[in-house]
Amino acid sequence: MSKFSRREFLSLGAKTITGAGLALGSNPYWALAHANSDPGAADDYRAIVCLFLQGGSDGFSLMVPTGNAEYNEYANARSDLAVDKSQLLGINASSTQPSAVGLHPSAAALKQLFDDEKLAMISNVGTLIHPTSVEQYQNKAVDLPAQLFSHADQEMQWQQLQGQGRGTEGWGARAAGFLAAQQNRPHLTSITLDGSNHWQTGFSSRPFSMSEEGVRKYSAMSDGEPWQQARLSAFQRAQALPQQHEFIKEYASIQQRAMDVTTELGAVLSQNDGLSTEPTEGNELAARLGMIAQLIAAREQLGMRRQIFFVNMRGFDVHDNQNQELPALFSELSEAMAFFQQALEDLGQSDNVTTFTASDFGRSLSSNGDGTDHGWGNHMMVMGGAVKGGDIYGTLPRLAVDGPDSVSNGRVLPTLSANQYAGTLLNWMGLSADELHQALPTLKNFAVHDLGFMKAA
Repeated sequence: MSKFSRREFLSLGAKTITGAGLALGSNPYWALAHANSDPGAADDYRAIVCLFLQGGSDGFSLMVPTGNAEYNEYANARSDLAVDKSQLLGINASSTQPSAVGLHPSAAALKQLFDDEKLAMISNVGTLIHPTSVEQYQNKAVDLPAQLFSHADQEMQWQQLQGQGRGTEGWGARAAGFLAAQQNRPHLTSITLDGSNHWQTGFSSRPFSMSEEGVRKYSAMSDGEPWQQARLSAFQRAQALPQQHEFIKEYASIQQRAMDVTTELGAVLSQNDGLSTEPTEGNELAARLGMIAQLIAAREQLGMRRQIFFVNMRGFDVHDNQNQELPALFSELSEAMAFFQQALEDLGQSDNVTTFTASDFGRSLSSNGDGTDHGWGNHMMVMGGAVKGGDIYGTLPRLAVDGPDSVSNGRVLPTLSANQYAGTLLNWMGLSADELHQALPTLKNFAVHDLGFMKAA
């Protein structure tokens, strides 16, 4: 075989494995460490779904204070980008907050979820390594996340939570490593509907990749046409040839496992009659969440007890046209979340699946004329039957450009750490205290490890 054809062959193989969604990269040392784990320790089903709002979602437009003084402060900061107070959808939090609040007028479905106590708002969350005051930030008296306000770096920070620098594993990957031992099919513990991401990827674990249409098929060998069948047969014969080289034998074994996994999961999904509630046509996020619902419906057939899912929604970097783009984004988001929650209720799995949002960062309070710039603190949402919904957790910040909660240019300093947010979710998933601190190594810097927005097991 020539060097050129060998390189082409290896490239094709790598793309085929990725397309098939095989969870490669499992750490054998991790597997040995969990070899004695008791799968019966988690005889119920639980899943978390990370809904990543890529680009930096504007939580300060999603949830806005409606008290006179607080709204005026917000309106002065946001200028022509301020949401009209008369259009805000008022919500009543169970706990006492310093100000009344309302949701964006395009988020009517989220208001209904909140009113039905299926949705909680988590106020002013961000990538803090230590509890941090404005003075400590200004004096650089505590460790801060590297490259604050940078998309690539803060997306990685949110998904890894490993401290100042770039890590090697996401906190979802580390959690999946602990949960995989409880599964009949460990490779389906972590599933992505949006390809590779930092949250699910690491030395010990990589996600199984799918699309809203199901398993990713082998290119030009999957449609059943005669010429594709001939190609598949030739490929399988080549794999079956006796080989002496260990690398080639392992490569053939990986390819076969990928084909077996894809075939099996495809067959299981094909037996599913579909969901009783169909996603709104044209809502891509809802379509991806619908595939997650179908996978959850197949949990018993697949022998799954704990799973983590990832889905991405793009478009939130609203430097321009914010008044036109945000309403459409919030509408798609709220409708997709309401659809997914209804699908889970139809499956009887609402109490067992928790959906949470995350994003690079929030937006600046100040307007740049037609949009907002990169911020820091942000409002997040958690949804599900196990959530103590109908409430706002954390402290609502003052929304003034030069206010007491702003560190620079209208960027709001977070008061809750993403570590605490993640810790609450992983505690609900059943990680032990030791596993929790391995998954979130800087959680120890905070006195409160559980924010209390999940119901007791």
